[in-house]
Amino acid sequence: MSTPSTRKAVVAGVDGSDTAAAAARWAGAVAARIDAPLHLVHSMPSEGIFYSEAAVLIQSQMMDQLRKDGEKVLADVADLVRADHPDVEVQSFIGPGPAASAVLEAADDARVAVLGATGAGAIENFLLGSTVVRVANHASCPVVVWRGDTSNPLPDHRPVVVGVDGSELSSTAVRYAFEYAQLFGTPLIAVHSWIGDAALGVGATAALVDWDAVAESESAVLAESLAGWHEKYPDVEVRRVIDRGPAAKVLLSHLPDAQLAVVGSHGRNQFTAALLGSTSQNLLHNAPCPVLVARKI
Repeated sequence: MSTPSTRKAVVAGVDGSDTAAAAARWAGAVAARIDAPLHLVHSMPSEGIFYSEAAVLIQSQMMDQLRKDGEKVLADVADLVRADHPDVEVQSFIGPGPAASAVLEAADDARVAVLGATGAGAIENFLLGSTVVRVANHASCPVVVWRGDTSNPLPDHRPVVVGVDGSELSSTAVRYAFEYAQLFGTPLIAVHSWIGDAALGVGATAALVDWDAVAESESAVLAESLAGWHEKYPDVEVRRVIDRGPAAKVLLSHLPDAQLAVVGSHGRNQFTAALLGSTSQNLLHNAPCPVLVARKI
């Protein structure tokens, strides 16, 4: 796909679904706030190999129609974005499929890539799309998987929630969380979870653990993870939450009233460093709001 440089651009994948259009509008709002261009990306299916002139002609006609349909989809979404933010510079591109490859190419050096959690296909209305998973796993920039009410997709004044586990990648997630909380002018809720006595059982092993010391240690993890960020973002109000339980469950409990969740692509387990961890995957499937997946580049 031949496109201008996407450095510092906000990239949004567009496939004709309502969710993708809502995601693009959210991306347009971010682009407006950071004074960046918005690049809308649509993909064409790969051309097959045919051995008769009639088949080649049919495919050519079909591809021409698909391109026209794609251009219409892009134009309609661009109009929606401009209606929200008339001053945003919007550029549209059609690249070869598969869709994930087109988005990944466009998102190289981008500020952020934004995708709807579900695509235009009927099956994807029930399952997280393979395009989303591949982009979230391999993008060289943060990826926002947009989820929520398609009739009201724009940022508002609800808080940003970030998951904190003390890992190096978690520090990257914290940075993005502060950036977006300041960008939206909202509070930040920093959530740290830990597995308590339920994980060890209720027998002698659990009784030997000094749970007060464990709680104090976990509090220190959260404090160290947030250290220095308030000085960089003094206008961001921060609320600290420490709770026992699986990370995904604890985070999800704080998302019904949030407008954005921020997590690292994986946690402390370095064996899964190349792929999304269980917590981030859980949020991508179940969060009621957009989820930003931070990767260590």
